[in-house]
Amino acid sequence: MSHVGIICPNVPGHLNPMVALADAIRTRGHRVTFFLLGKPPLSISEAGFEIVALGGTVFPADVYQAEFQKLGSLQDRAALKHTLAIGARAADAMLEVGPAVVRASGVTALVVDQASFPGGTVADQVGIPFATVCNALLLHPDPNVPPYFTHWYPRDVWWARIRNRIAWAGLNRLYAPIVTRIQAHRRRLGLPVPTGLADVWSTTLQISQQPELFEFPRRELPTQVRFVGPLRLPGGYLPVSFPWELLDGRPLIYASLGTLQNRMAGMFRVIAEACEGLDSQVVISTGHGVSPEMLGNLPSRPIVVSYAPQLEVLRRSTLAITHAGLNTVLDAMATGTPLVAVPITNEQPGIAARIAWIGAGEVIANPQVTPQALRAAVVRVRSNQSYRTAAERVRDAIEVAGGAPCAAELIEQRLALKT
Repeated sequence: MSHVGIICPNVPGHLNPMVALADAIRTRGHRVTFFLLGKPPLSISEAGFEIVALGGTVFPADVYQAEFQKLGSLQDRAALKHTLAIGARAADAMLEVGPAVVRASGVTALVVDQASFPGGTVADQVGIPFATVCNALLLHPDPNVPPYFTHWYPRDVWWARIRNRIAWAGLNRLYAPIVTRIQAHRRRLGLPVPTGLADVWSTTLQISQQPELFEFPRRELPTQVRFVGPLRLPGGYLPVSFPWELLDGRPLIYASLGTLQNRMAGMFRVIAEACEGLDSQVVISTGHGVSPEMLGNLPSRPIVVSYAPQLEVLRRSTLAITHAGLNTVLDAMATGTPLVAVPITNEQPGIAARIAWIGAGEVIANPQVTPQALRAAVVRVRSNQSYRTAAERVRDAIEVAGGAPCAAELIEQRLALKT
């Protein structure tokens, strides 16, 4: 039996797929330990996994949590810059504290989230193999693919390639504080020094929870990248209570702004107002960013909960309104549910662009969201079967992609885990 360590951001969008992957690795007979910044989440310990703190005094747990709470109220470029600032401080903590705690735990391999950029350096310093898991969109630069923070589609013309190169160069400048920390650390240790962000990920195995159909065509993707589809537990998410008795049989619309950028009560009101009079029942999941009580009486009288059993609700829905977070979008695609996306920040514009590009929904830029614009998009997507047909094509691709069991098998093979 091998002992596998997992390093990932301590936020639900990264933890949930990593828990599913950890469960699949454990099912194959291996021990799993999570190395996390921030407060240890109950979902990990309740699932029976060990947790080791990673922040020390460099990035204390309460400070880490406070930074992510602040992120919940930010949008657009401000949110992106704050995310990168968290990443830089996390890099300091991971590089200073990580090697000692990983070595002391006795893990024999690491599985590192793509967004935990120094994780591979920790593995190299300890002398153990590692795999990269892309729980968000692929971050690999490619002049044929627009960067994740843009709303652009891929265009096979010279000016689009130049535009993409300029945007990727700008993104690299934003990541420079993190990359230079990693470079300096590796230089001191005599380890090979990465020239850019793409060099910090595994040269052995990189797993993406996107189905390949939900990615723009690429020409420069490393051969070690494998698309396995959404990483989910065998039974889906952990059970969540929900007032099923309140569903009245009308066509269902599910709305969620995820678990990070969800502290905008005004957006939930816009959603409720947009759906008023559509002969639909609306379910809004606030994600604990805003308590249901704070929203008061909303137009269309939606069912408002802190968390919904997302997959189960989506299976009953005619449409989902989303911030275009990858896990919500993949859940919608896995159930063949078309979408109206209102991207807020970070990778969400790129995810929304992919939704529109494959024809599984429509996108409204965040500054342009009004009840009228959102209502018109909802009506178009619900009344045109082509959107659901496109979503069902992705659903079919997800069903054969393999998911967490396939990812666990690849990790076991490529990292030569002992059974």
